[in-house]
Amino acid sequence: MDRSDRAPPMGKPTRAAASPAIARDATPTRPPRALSKAVRRRAVAVSEKLAARGLGAFVWGKKLDRDLSRGVLPGIVSARSERLRCLARRKEADGVRAASAAARRASPSMPPATASIARAEEAAKEAAFLVEQSRRRAGIRFAEGRPRRIDMLVESLAGARRCALAAFRGASAEEMEELGEEIRAQAGVDTGNGPFWEASMMLCDAEISKAGRGGGYLHSEVASDMMSFVEGKSLEELDAMEKTIAVRMATGESKIGDQLQEVIGLIQVEKASKFLAQNYSSGDDVPPSFDDCKTDARSEREGDRIADADEEGSEPLRPVALPATLTPAAAGTEWRKPKYVARARTGYEWNKYNRVHYDHDHPPPKTVRGYTFVLHYPELAAGGKTPQCAVEEEGGGGGGDTCIVRFHAGWPYEDVAFRIVNREWERSRKSGFRCTFDRGVLRLSFHFKRFFYKR
Repeated sequence: MDRSDRAPPMGKPTRAAASPAIARDATPTRPPRALSKAVRRRAVAVSEKLAARGLGAFVWGKKLDRDLSRGVLPGIVSARSERLRCLARRKEADGVRAASAAARRASPSMPPATASIARAEEAAKEAAFLVEQSRRRAGIRFAEGRPRRIDMLVESLAGARRCALAAFRGASAEEMEELGEEIRAQAGVDTGNGPFWEASMMLCDAEISKAGRGGGYLHSEVASDMMSFVEGKSLEELDAMEKTIAVRMATGESKIGDQLQEVIGLIQVEKASKFLAQNYSSGDDVPPSFDDCKTDARSEREGDRIADADEEGSEPLRPVALPATLTPAAAGTEWRKPKYVARARTGYEWNKYNRVHYDHDHPPPKTVRGYTFVLHYPELAAGGKTPQCAVEEEGGGGGGDTCIVRFHAGWPYEDVAFRIVNREWERSRKSGFRCTFDRGVLRLSFHFKRFFYKR
C-alpha cells in the first residue's frame, strides 16, 4: 500500500488537515469569507490572551487576508508562536536600548555651558516655528473670510494689516477672556515682541474689567472724566503724569492711594492704546470694529473668487482731454497732473445665452466688468483736503454708451478725466466697491451690476 494512500492518524489534526483550503503553491485568490472570519476571531483571541500576560500582539486584518490569499496560514493564530515572536521583539528592543545607553556613557559628556546654549538654541527654534505657524494660520483664516480676534493682532504684528485696535472693539466679556488666553499663549512664545503683547494684554484686561465692572475706587463719572482727559494726551505727557502720580504715592503725599492707583491704570491703558494705534493700526475710520474687519476679509475673498472666475485681464485707460478752465497759477508755480493708474477690468460674460452659443474654445467677446483708478496727490496727504469724483454725461446729453468720470482735487493738481462704459455701478462693499483717500492716494474700484439672461 502506497504511503500516500494511508489515512491520517486519529487524534489532534495537523495544520494541513485543519485548513485543507490552504495550499502553499496555490495562486493568490480572495480567501473564503467564512475562513477569513474564523482566522480573525482566532487572532483576536490570541491577542487578548497575550495581553493578559503582559505581551502585546497587534491584529492586522488586511495582512491576515493577504496571507490567506497567498495560501499562508498567519502565525498569530498560534498562541505559542506569537508569544515567542513577542519575546524576541522585546529582547531586541532591550538590546537596542542597552547599546544606546552604553554609547552615551562612552561619549564625552557635554559641558554644562555648552548644553545650556544648545537647549536655548533649540527653544528659540521651536518658538520661531510656533510664531510662524500662528502667522500662517491667521493668513489662511483671513484668506478664507473667517478671521478671529487673535488673527487681527498677529496680522498687525507681521505688518500684513493695520487692524490691531479692531480686535478689542465690539466684543463680549467671554470673547475678551478667550482673546486674553490666546494673547498670553502668544506672549509666552513670541518673547521678541514683548511690548506689543503687553499692550494688547492691557487693553484686553481693560475691556474685561469694563464689561464686568462692579464698581471701583473711582466713581463712574469721575472715571469717565479722567478717561476723557487722558485721551487727548501724547505718550510723553502720559509718561509725565504717571511719574508724577507715582512720586506722590511713594512719598505718602496723597492719602487717596487706591484712587490714584486706578488713575495710573487708566493712564497705562491709554498708553497701550496709543502705542498700538501709532504702530499697528490704520488711521482710517473704517473698519472701526472686528465685525467690519471680518466683513472686509469676506469681501476680499469674494472679490478674489469673482476675479479668478470671471476676469481674464485688464486694459489701461487714457485720460480724456479737458478744456482749459483752470485759473492762472501763482508766479513761479504751475498746475501739475497727478500720477495715476487707470485700468478697465475685462472678462467673459458666461450667462445662459453665451453658454448656449459659445464655449471655452470659441469664447464670447470680452466685456468691461468694472474699473480701478489709483491717483496720487502727495501734497494733500497732510492738508485734510479730500479729492472729489464725479460722473458726467458725455456730450451734454444722457443715454449714451459712454460717460466721463472726473477727479478734482484743486490746487496744485489739474483735473483728470477718463471715458468709461455708461452702466450702473455695484456700490456694495461685498461686491468690491472701494472709494478711499489715505496718505495722499485716492483709490476708486467698482464692478458693474450684472443682469442675467432670461428666456
